[in-house]
Amino acid sequence: MRLSQASDFALRILMATGQSNEPQTVDKLTTQLGLAKSHVMKIVAHLARGGYLETTRGRGGGIRLAKTPDQIWLGDVVRLIEPDLGVVACLKPEPTICTFLPRCALKGAMAKASEAFLDSLNTQTLATILAGTQRASLPETTV
Repeated sequence: MRLSQASDFALRILMATGQSNEPQTVDKLTTQLGLAKSHVMKIVAHLARGGYLETTRGRGGGIRLAKTPDQIWLGDVVRLIEPDLGVVACLKPEPTICTFLPRCALKGAMAKASEAFLDSLNTQTLATILAGTQRASLPETTV
């Protein structure tokens, strides 16, 4: 199974946010993670809509986790971010033509494998990942 970059970026944004006691900004996350600002903005908004991040504008605002790290299951985050988890054409949302449909054992096997992948990710929380991850540091800037 192959995940999109958005899932990778979303998990890294949650990790970076979870490592800090201070509110994050899009600019800080962009610099720290080496991602494009437009990607960070889009993914932060998606994670906020999904209830994983809390965003506050203005002075004293920023980006914070909306849940504790032990309440954030990796598989659930991937389910939120991934628009299409179909590993074969017949599992994708758009109509497909297959000579074996509607009765095909491969479709069920692939659906089960996809679900097992996400279930495996759901054995890990952000807290368990953070516990085994070295704290990130911002690149040094010169004035």
